Amino acid sequence: MLAALTFNTAENLPVGLLKLISEDLRVSLSAIGLLVTGYGVTVAIASVPIAHVVRAVPRRHVLTGLLTALVMSSLVAALAPSYWLLLVARLLTALAQALFWAVMGPVAVGLFAPKIRGRVIGALSVAGSLALVFGVPAGTWLGQQSSWQVPIAMLAALGLVYLVTIAVLLPTSRPEEEPAAYATSPDAWRFGTVLAAGALSATGAFTGYTYIVTFLGDVSGFSPTRSAPCSWFSVSRAWPG
Repeated sequence: MLAALTFNTAENLPVGLLKLISEDLRVSLSAIGLLVTGYGVTVAIASVPIAHVVRAVPRRHVLTGLLTALVMSSLVAALAPSYWLLLVARLLTALAQALFWAVMGPVAVGLFAPKIRGRVIGALSVAGSLALVFGVPAGTWLGQQSSWQVPIAMLAALGLVYLVTIAVLLPTSRPEEEPAAYATSPDAWRFGTVLAAGALSATGAFTGYTYIVTFLGDVSGFSPTRSAPCSWFSVSRAWPG
C-alpha cells in the first residue's frame, strides 16, 4: 500500500509544484504540465508491452527493480538542472509505474485468502487515492516551504525504505505459481468495457486537476500558502476513493 501511495504521489506531485518548477527552470506552465501529461501517456502506452516482456520474471525481483528505478529517477529529478533532464527523469519513473500497477495487484491479492482479496484490492485503491488527498498536498506544502526539489527527494527516500522491505520480506515465486495469476472465467468484452470507462474517467480527472493550483491562484485569487489545502479538498472531491 505504501509503495502504491509513493508511486501515485510521484505521478501527480507536479500538479502542486507547477509554478515553483516553472519559475525555477524558466519554462512555461504548459511545458511543466507535460511532466504530468507525458507521464500519463507513457504509462498508458508502456504498461502492456513491459508486462509482457517480464511475464516470466519472479515478482519480487520485478518489484525491487521498479522501486530501484523510482529511487534513482526521483534523485535525478531532484537534482535536475534543466527542464529536459527533469522530463527524462519523469518518463523513467513513468516506465516503472507502468509495470508497477500491472504487477502489484496480483502480488498483493496472492498473499491473502480468496475470500478477502476484494478488500485487498480496495485497500490498494485507497492507497492510490491517498496520494491525491494527502501525498500531493503535503508535497506541495513542503515545496512551498523549501523548494520543489525537496518533496521529490523525499519520494526517493520513501522508495528506498519500501525497496528494502520488499526485497527482504516478499516471497520469491514465478508468476505462474502465484495464486492470483489467472482468472477463473475471464470475459474480454467486460474487461474492455471496464478499460474504456477507466480511460475516460482518468482523462477527465487529470484534465481537471493538473492545473488546479494555477486556477486557484490566477483565477480564484487564493494565496500560494492556501492553494495546497484548497487543491487537497478539490482533488479529493473530484477523485472518489
